[in-house]
Amino acid sequence: SIAGTASDNIAVSQVTWFNLVGGDGTATGTTSWSIAVVALLPGTNIITVHASDAAENIASAIITVDYIPKDVLAPVVSITSPTVGGSYQTSDESVILSGIASDNVDVIQVTWSNASGGNGLAKGTQNWATPEIRLLEGENIISIGAKDSAGNEGKQTFIVTYQPQNVDTTPPQIKITSPKRLANFFINTPTVDLSGTASDNVGVTKVTWENAKGGSGMATGTTTWSIYGLALSPGWNQITITATDAMGNIGQTFVNINYQTKKAPKAPKRIFIR
Repeated sequence: SIAGTASDNIAVSQVTWFNLVGGDGTATGTTSWSIAVVALLPGTNIITVHASDAAENIASAIITVDYIPKDVLAPVVSITSPTVGGSYQTSDESVILSGIASDNVDVIQVTWSNASGGNGLAKGTQNWATPEIRLLEGENIISIGAKDSAGNEGKQTFIVTYQPQNVDTTPPQIKITSPKRLANFFINTPTVDLSGTASDNVGVTKVTWENAKGGSGMATGTTTWSIYGLALSPGWNQITITATDAMGNIGQTFVNINYQTKKAPKAPKRIFIR
C-alpha cells in the first residue's frame, strides 16, 4: 500500500502508478492519494507514481520496494540408516538413526523424540545422526524433526521394534561318574581323580572344582570332564564341582571324601610269663 500528496498551481486531475516489473493502476484521490494494493514480485520492484493536471503536465515520484517472500516451505528430512524403510526390528536395547535434511533456505536444527520416552538434538543438519536412543520392549515410534530459520519444521516418523533375545535361565546339569562310589566315601591316598559329565540347553563353557578345606581349579573338558590329582586334607573333604554356561548359570554336585592317613603299627604289648 502506498499513499502521498500531490499539488499543482491549478489542480491535480489524476494520480496513476505502474510497477516496472508488472502492474499499473489509478490511485484514489489527487491532492491526497492512496493506492490500496500494489502486487509485488520477488526481488526489486520500482514503482513510479505520476500526478497529472488538466494540461497534461506530469510530475513523478519513485519508490523502490525489495520483496523478500516469507519462507513457508518446511524442510524435508529422511532417514537412511539403519534402513531407508519406515520400520526396523532389533534385539539391541538402543539404536542410532542417521540421514539427510534439506530446505529451500536453510536447516538450522535436527531433533529426535521417542514416543516411549526420551528426546534430544541430533548432531549435524544436512547430514545428521542421533546419539544412542534407548528403546523399550515392543514398538518405539521415533520422530525426526528438521527446522529452518523461519520456524518451519518437517518431520519423519520411524518405528523401531525392540525384541530382546530370549534370556537363558536354565542351569547346567552335572554329575560324577568316577569313582563309582557313594556321595560319602573313605580313601587312604592324599589325592583323588574325579570325572563325570555335564549338559546344558545351550552349552557348558567351563567346569571347576573347589575343596572346602582349601584348593580349587579347572577341570579338563566340559560335557565330559576330568580332574586329576585333586589334593586332599586329612579328614572329610567336601568337593564341589560346578558347571557354568555362557549366561553365568551354574549347576553343582558334591562329593565328601574322608582321607584317612596311614597310621604306624602299634608296638605289641609285653607278655610276662610267670
